[in-house]
Amino acid sequence: MCAVPLAVLIERVAYRPLRKSTRLAPLISALGVSIFLQTLVTLIKGGPNPLAFPQVIQDTVYVLGPVKFSTIQVIILVVASLLMVFLQFTVKYTKVGKAMRATSEDYETAGLMGINVNNIVSFTFALGAALAAAGGVLVGMYFNSIHPFMGVSVGLKSFCAAVVGGIGSIPGAMLGGIFIGIVEVIGVAAGFDTYKEAIAFGLLILVLLFKPTGLLGLPIQRKV
Repeated sequence: MCAVPLAVLIERVAYRPLRKSTRLAPLISALGVSIFLQTLVTLIKGGPNPLAFPQVIQDTVYVLGPVKFSTIQVIILVVASLLMVFLQFTVKYTKVGKAMRATSEDYETAGLMGINVNNIVSFTFALGAALAAAGGVLVGMYFNSIHPFMGVSVGLKSFCAAVVGGIGSIPGAMLGGIFIGIVEVIGVAAGFDTYKEAIAFGLLILVLLFKPTGLLGLPIQRKV
């Protein structure tokens, strides 16, 4: 419930003053804010100990030949897919989505074309926070627990998935996430469970070496 207004507040306090600086400054400030929020929640909760997540859905395991899956896994797959379709539709086919893409390309020109850049950036932060909150709920449902630092590993792998799939491509990010997940499962099945975290970053390095734009990314052409 607090994710969306908190994201808008962070955008106005921490991001907006840095908008006209280099692109690296907002990225560093985002990392700093994430560490601050994690530490703040840890202090409020009295430590980093996990908290139980309420089990609102009765989980049942199904066996279909050699494949095993549970009700929670099906729900996560369906909800994540629907959210991805919603995000793709919003960005590609709505008026606010076109404004988001224009602002991302050149916010000064977008402002000259009549787009309220401040409102669009705030909406983008709010939308991202809402999707992240939904993802947090799904992760909590799967593991039946939550803790302040649960998003660190997921966030890093999400970044890897976005780069592997192609920065700027929503279907590419989804494909990259599925690809990384499959490779990790294969690595664990092969006995490399100790190096599970390194597999995602190793795959990221390989993609950057042989296809820097990602699986579905397109090279950006600029006129000079």
